[in-house]
Amino acid sequence: MSDLFDKYGHPIRALINPDCPSDLFDKSGRPHIVVENADGIDLSTGEFLAALLKGGNLLHIPTNAGWTAVIAQAGSTLQAVSQFRVNSGATAGGKGLLHSLMEGLANDIAYATPVNLTKKLYLIFGCARYISVATAIARFQLKQVSTEGALAAKGIGLRVDNYALVGESYGTELGEVSLATSLLDSKEAGIVIVFDPDTPKIEWYVNGVLKGTQTTAAKIPTVSLGGYAPLVTSVINGATAASASWLVMRPIFWQER
Repeated sequence: MSDLFDKYGHPIRALINPDCPSDLFDKSGRPHIVVENADGIDLSTGEFLAALLKGGNLLHIPTNAGWTAVIAQAGSTLQAVSQFRVNSGATAGGKGLLHSLMEGLANDIAYATPVNLTKKLYLIFGCARYISVATAIARFQLKQVSTEGALAAKGIGLRVDNYALVGESYGTELGEVSLATSLLDSKEAGIVIVFDPDTPKIEWYVNGVLKGTQTTAAKIPTVSLGGYAPLVTSVINGATAASASWLVMRPIFWQER
């Protein structure tokens, strides 16, 4: 029975065109059934990647180029081929931050408008925290300013209160959704943020499981993120003079055409 549903509980449908019985077999004579999930994505053919690229703009975000570092006190940053790391340093108010411009990702609008919020988008990444600091706050955000801190204008993102995960969003006011999940020290978690303007809603998945949804209109951004809209990864230790580290790994951005 589990084959009737995908891992998110969506029903899977078997689709065969009755007018084309040859679709039952591939060119080698093996049985072939095309399956589709609830979102209409063909799961069984080699055309999946082509369909993904045709339907939207896919960006494997580089982690070792194009980023501006900002530090405070003893903070630090590090960039590598598959991850970036920011560290607060061991002085109170220490901060490590990296930000990068997100232009040229949207279709049918000015190139300098980086994110079109009338189209569906996914932000996918791995993340980890190490060195527990009770007052530390880490974030990965797509927003309108390049500074550290809670969203105060349009944007979406993930906040980590020491190790506890919180979904953040802002339309005309700040939205915060507890994801009822805490990171384990030094262990990666897989995050998917899904922005759906048609419903509208924002979903946060942790390791493939839906952990939080935002549906309040005032807390969901609309139209676009304007002419700057950087990605920002940051960590700050607050009043505690201890060194907190935050890693973001293999970030991927996809936006519907």
